[in-house]
Amino acid sequence: MDIRLITYDYASFTVDTGESDFDVADEVNALFNNVTVAKNVVIFFDQEINIKFNSTLMPVVTFTKDMSPFRSPPRFLDLKNIYLTNTSGTMCKMSIWLW
Repeated sequence: MDIRLITYDYASFTVDTGESDFDVADEVNALFNNVTVAKNVVIFFDQEINIKFNSTLMPVVTFTKDMSPFRSPPRFLDLKNIYLTNTSGTMCKMSIWLW
C-alpha cells in the first residue's frame, strides 16, 4: 500500500471592506507555514473578492460570491502568496486550503 504524506495549510479569516492587497502570507499565520510553495489551492469566500497570485504586480482576478469556492486546476502554479482586495462593501469571510 502506497501511503503518501500530504502537507497542507488551512485557515479561516476575514478581509475588511476597503482592504487592498491584503498579504495572506504575512497576515494569516496558519497559511504558507507548512506549505511554503503550494501547487493546489481551494479558496472559499462569501463576498466578491479580487485576488492576485504571487505578486501585487500580477493582474487582478475578480471572483463573484457565486463562484465560491475557487478550486485551482492540478499543478496550478508555484503559489507563494495571495493578495486580496475587498471592494464589496461588506466584510468577506474567507477560508483557504493549500497543499
